[in-house]
Amino acid sequence: MLKRLIVSLLLQLAGLFVFLSGFFPQKNVLTGDASFTIETQIQENTKPPFNKLVLVVIDALRSDFLYSEVNSEFSFVHSKINVGEAWGYTAYSNPPTVTLPRLKGITTGSTPSFLDAILNVAEDDSSSNIKDQDSWPRQFHNHGFRLRFFGDDTWLKLLPNEIFDEYEGTNSFFVSDFEQVDLNVTRHIPDQLKESKEWDVLILHYLGLDHIGHKGGANSTFMPAKHREMDHVIEELYNDMKDDTLMIIMGDHGMNDVGNHGGSSAGETSAGLVFLSKKLAKYEKPIAQKNVKVPMTLDDSSTFQYLSSIQQMDLVPTISSLFNVPVPKNSVGVLIPEFIQLLSKKVAGIKIMENYKQLLDVAKEIDEQNYIKDFEVSRKIDVEVIIDKMRDIQKDLIRNATDYNYNNIFIGYCVLVIATIIVIVHSIKVMHFSVSLILTTAISLLLGFSCFGSSFIEEEHQLWWWIITAFVAVGYIHSSIIGKSKFKLYFIVFVCLRLIRGWNNTGQQTTYSYVLSSILGTKPALLWALNIWAVFILCMRDFKRNPASFISSFTLGMMVLTYKLDWSIVNKEQIPEYLHEIVRKYCEIYTGTNDDKVFEDALIPMATLFFQSISTICVIKILAVMLKMQKSDTLLNDMAKYITLLLIFLSSSTNIPQFLVFEILRYCIISIVKDQYDSSIYIVSLISLILQNFTFFQFGGTNSIATIDLANAYHGISENYNIYIIGWLMTMANFAPAIYWATFSWGILYKGVKNKTNTFVKYKIPHVLFNCIVGCSLLAACVALRYHLFIWSVFSPKLCYYAGWILFMNVIFGCIVEGFLIALV
Repeated sequence: MLKRLIVSLLLQLAGLFVFLSGFFPQKNVLTGDASFTIETQIQENTKPPFNKLVLVVIDALRSDFLYSEVNSEFSFVHSKINVGEAWGYTAYSNPPTVTLPRLKGITTGSTPSFLDAILNVAEDDSSSNIKDQDSWPRQFHNHGFRLRFFGDDTWLKLLPNEIFDEYEGTNSFFVSDFEQVDLNVTRHIPDQLKESKEWDVLILHYLGLDHIGHKGGANSTFMPAKHREMDHVIEELYNDMKDDTLMIIMGDHGMNDVGNHGGSSAGETSAGLVFLSKKLAKYEKPIAQKNVKVPMTLDDSSTFQYLSSIQQMDLVPTISSLFNVPVPKNSVGVLIPEFIQLLSKKVAGIKIMENYKQLLDVAKEIDEQNYIKDFEVSRKIDVEVIIDKMRDIQKDLIRNATDYNYNNIFIGYCVLVIATIIVIVHSIKVMHFSVSLILTTAISLLLGFSCFGSSFIEEEHQLWWWIITAFVAVGYIHSSIIGKSKFKLYFIVFVCLRLIRGWNNTGQQTTYSYVLSSILGTKPALLWALNIWAVFILCMRDFKRNPASFISSFTLGMMVLTYKLDWSIVNKEQIPEYLHEIVRKYCEIYTGTNDDKVFEDALIPMATLFFQSISTICVIKILAVMLKMQKSDTLLNDMAKYITLLLIFLSSSTNIPQFLVFEILRYCIISIVKDQYDSSIYIVSLISLILQNFTFFQFGGTNSIATIDLANAYHGISENYNIYIIGWLMTMANFAPAIYWATFSWGILYKGVKNKTNTFVKYKIPHVLFNCIVGCSLLAACVALRYHLFIWSVFSPKLCYYAGWILFMNVIFGCIVEGFLIALV
């Protein structure tokens, strides 16, 4: 049985990752650098409207942060827009809305690959760079412009560093810092202004606003001050500019209300974009900006569509035309029409047709006769006709942006189907046609069919809520029929599930103002009372049977609480005054100082000590069992407690009380399972499967990249970014509730069982069966809907989450970690 399980898992993994390699291939791009192809002599001798460019990228600068009367504190930018020295736009950022693919779009004008979203966190990855691709920074360098860069080091990972005369990168992933990360950029400005004759292009990429979003959401109390700080930077730069300098202020993407990004919601795809120059006041404003004063209020603020709306990649041909360099080869951007007036009539027609021909080259659809006709139209400056044609080509190019590797897709899917057949046959042999098998299959088919609907994927938490509600109702009816009615226990179970259900905003379509996490955030006394009880009740688990483990778990629990309190203080969250004083004393002990920075200085030492302590205790426990110095039957319960304490450590303070609800729910379910179902392996397995998925969503997770929790991946991590440590902590933090319910069965199934390996394999069968059936449906849906409007924003993220569940929850934690511990007992 164990061999069959291993073979099934290996086939499932192999099929999935072969499929992924075909579904997320590296994009094919045109090589080499572009050159002028129309009226070459005229273009080469044309004097551009601007000689210097200052590009200020403010990471996650959502459009309302620039223009909204409610949210924006960019008073200087507002004043320049109102007098016509600045032209404002809302730039659509194609999903996935994370920095690396967006910077590719901003520099090359090309559509992003979903694979770039995954590689975005791989700082050492080189496969995602564009050092051999054409881009406007490369074109500027080739045409004698001197470039300097300071900010997010993703630019240095993407572009050849030799194109910059001077540069310094700041790490983009240390999201706990939103002050120093920007000061490291701003400190270069005075010197750059003094040496303005030594450069032609200055690029600054600020990260603090994005980090604030990840930590506290779009409405964080830190946001207004950050807006004013960025506005002051813009004012300082602008006041030193001459008329021949163009400044561009932009966000690489936006954010949702929670402060995350990566998906396709209106907030995430709506980035602010402003062009500033004293020269612009001499020309006609964009139509949407006429007779409008900013900051402004929209009739429907949820659209985030302020002023004129454009594609963010339109920036690329616009910059190229304004500085008289060729449009990069792979660009699918269209010259922003309002800027045509800055060019002479003759040059404007040439630039339009240069952009048009370049788009046709990318589309590989050049029709010479139609092209000549269009060229004649452009000479008459019938701009709208040509622009409309270019927009149509752009839409087609965006829609058909990916080259799928169908061989890998077919092979991977076939391997997964073979694994599924093996698992189904094995499940029938072992489980027969029991109620457990029927329920597992029914749930698997329900979730599988739902993969063909984008709304079902976005709102998957609804399916799990109805599944678990029905499961509880059926269980209660069954208990009544067999004469073991447990009304009180079932009532408590339902109350706990309903509390969990209302804890966070889940799903991608609807958000609610009043959820338990936000209410608790405004009541710190109640929140921290619940947090303390959650840790205490967990430490008291099995106290009567194993009082010795209480000491170690209680010690770790106190470390967790003091650290989480300190973390809250540093991040300006409210905590009760008496706890504030207690934590200060602890911090003074850790740091040996008592100054104002004592809380901040103690964070990393406190976290480091916790990680060292929990690792040491776990190793000692395992060695004690291996050397037969301790009874093995206590190991699983102890390890489950230590793992839960680690999960609490990696969870936000408003989510920690959920673990108190989990403990109550766990106690009730164990009582029901033991008495009503005689600890049935398959019933326990199915309960664990349902609760893992249900609580994952109610903890705040969704099938969108935007809800991946980055903030809780940096506990105890200094500025020295390490993708392996960060990746591991991030995965643990995001799968925290699922991991908890994966361990809940340890105290039920293995106590007093002689053949633990056999029990372990039987327990895994429903999980493997579920993932195989759902996987076959999901992969089929992704292929069938590969040209669907939401393929990259809904179906592809779901595919990545599915891969994460298989790799981490099923293989790494579910088989390797759990299998190792089972082997010891």
